Amino acid sequence: MEMRFWSKAELAIRFGISRETLRLRLKEIDGLDTGRRQLLYPYEVRMVFKAFGVEEYD
Repeated sequence: MEMRFWSKAELAIRFGISRETLRLRLKEIDGLDTGRRQLLYPYEVRMVFKAFGVEEYD
């Protein structure tokens, strides 16, 4: 499946958590530093889905 850019708001909705909770969880992922950017690159999205234990991407 082809990955795409995801916003932090989209990811929060996808995982059913608040944006603040997502922000805290993103800080826990080794090798991921999104800073203040709202859009995540496809490789970063892959890292997030893997960290959340999700194998399939929408």
